[in-house]
Amino acid sequence: MTITVKITPTVDYDFALALTYSNMHYYYEKHQIGWETPCFLKNWQKSENFGIHHQQQCIGVIRLEEDDRTCYLADLQLLPDLQGQGIGSYVLHYMKQLAQIRKKQLMSLLVFVDNPAMNLYRRHGFEVTEKTEVLARMECPLN
Repeated sequence: MTITVKITPTVDYDFALALTYSNMHYYYEKHQIGWETPCFLKNWQKSENFGIHHQQQCIGVIRLEEDDRTCYLADLQLLPDLQGQGIGSYVLHYMKQLAQIRKKQLMSLLVFVDNPAMNLYRRHGFEVTEKTEVLARMECPLN
């Protein structure tokens, strides 16, 4: 089954907060990191936020931050029942193209070391450049 998605520059904050918390609270608890909604809000306000839509419904969120050289993928969240169907791959490809259009040289992200999403990022050319017991920084050159 092919799922057609549309990425838009609009997404509801409450939806994004609830989805991100739902998808990530396991990792926060496992690694004894406190979830802080005010911190999420602060990061939300400084990010460029996108919605991932399917059949007129928001099914995910992407948050980007950037500097002169790098596009930082701050968040890529999908509804759990739609994960593993190629949407994340489509979104990563789209965001890498956007970063290239914006003349960025690198895409970077942080991921929990035990998050299966690391495999998705590796398949799309990201490599671990720094690693702690909890988090890995992954980067992908944009040519």
